[in-house]
Amino acid sequence: MTEAQLLSRFDVSRAPIRQALKELASEGYVYRKQGRGTFPVPGVRVHRPADLRPGALHQYLSESGLHPASKVSGIERVVPPDRIRHRLGLEAHERLLHFTRLISVESEPLAEADVYIRVPEEFSPTAAELEDTGSAFELLEREFGITLERADNEAWATVATADHAASLGMREGSPLLAIETTFYTTGGLLAGYRFAVHRAEKFKYRFVTGG
Repeated sequence: MTEAQLLSRFDVSRAPIRQALKELASEGYVYRKQGRGTFPVPGVRVHRPADLRPGALHQYLSESGLHPASKVSGIERVVPPDRIRHRLGLEAHERLLHFTRLISVESEPLAEADVYIRVPEEFSPTAAELEDTGSAFELLEREFGITLERADNEAWATVATADHAASLGMREGSPLLAIETTFYTTGGLLAGYRFAVHRAEKFKYRFVTGG
């Protein structure tokens, strides 16, 4: 589409047309080629709102009509790496529930997460249960009354390793958004850790800070 086509169709001045195209481009919905026009960017874009409660991404995607799916693998109880153990203040031999979750939207891989959670010994979800709910914390609340209170996030830009590229269907070295999350249950108790990588061109994470 071109500015001339939009002017003719909507019968408005050039200024709001240009502003609208600029905003669409900045949001990643379209891209512009000099002298040729504006073109839609193919694929799904996910905008994660700042007020989304921890563990509710799958529900948010479903309610947004984006048909999310997740594939959970590698469910096991393990002693986490030292950096995660220190981050969560664990005893030396404390074991956590560990699994990997691959999230897809409209059948396209969006994010891959490596998850460690402190859970009761009796908690042993299947891959199907974790996939259906989209959140281990939802199952914990349902079965044991353990409520996720908040999550602290750190985000940065990185590039796809060979493993991430294979999982997310992209080239090695492609840009990714990495988000490291620490989970807290009621009372501020450290409850878990997640490291997730997201396809940078398909995912936007919105932050709100106090002022």
